[in-house]
Amino acid sequence: MSEKPKLTLFHYWRSSASWRVRWGLAIKKVPHEEIAVNLLKSEEKLSEYTSQNPSGYVPCLVSPGKISLGESLAILEWLEETYPEPSFFVGDSYLRARIRQLAETVNSGIQPLHNMDVLKKFSEDKDKQAEWARHWILRGMRVFEDLLGATDRAGKKFSVADQPTLADICLIPQCFAANRFGVDLSQFSQCKAIYDHALTTEECKASAPDFFQPKD
Repeated sequence: MSEKPKLTLFHYWRSSASWRVRWGLAIKKVPHEEIAVNLLKSEEKLSEYTSQNPSGYVPCLVSPGKISLGESLAILEWLEETYPEPSFFVGDSYLRARIRQLAETVNSGIQPLHNMDVLKKFSEDKDKQAEWARHWILRGMRVFEDLLGATDRAGKKFSVADQPTLADICLIPQCFAANRFGVDLSQFSQCKAIYDHALTTEECKASAPDFFQPKD
């Protein structure tokens, strides 16, 4: 079998969506190159980047000879189909749907509402931005916590299994963002336990923002 061409990931160190894809690539041990896009310097708006990803958001995955992929869940779905093991899903079709529900609780219901563009559009006042972000994070994290409580986890270390699934790939970066906005995770005991455990695993630590934070 011929070797798959090396991928290139455009990402920002603190971006939740970027961390999802970095972690997914680490879980599947997919060789790739990483190129940082500095959002604080508006590098995502440069034509060199928007020619790859017209949305001007990160992440973006480039595979030689193919159209670039944006949107983290689309990228993760492609990785799942292209590199099926280890899988981002477990169980029967209903449990896999539950995993998608948990993932979308973050992907659709929390993270976009504290995206940098949304915060700036809402207010130029940093305190008001933080208050807005905390509101939506608290609401969404409560939903995620309730969904975990209604799921037969049977003492599992992650959301539905002893291995990370797509649900966890979305949850863990969101927990990091919650901390950044001053949300106390202790009120979401199941989410916090999953977060604390995930950060002890090799793939999660290697893809975490601290590892990619600019040193200058």
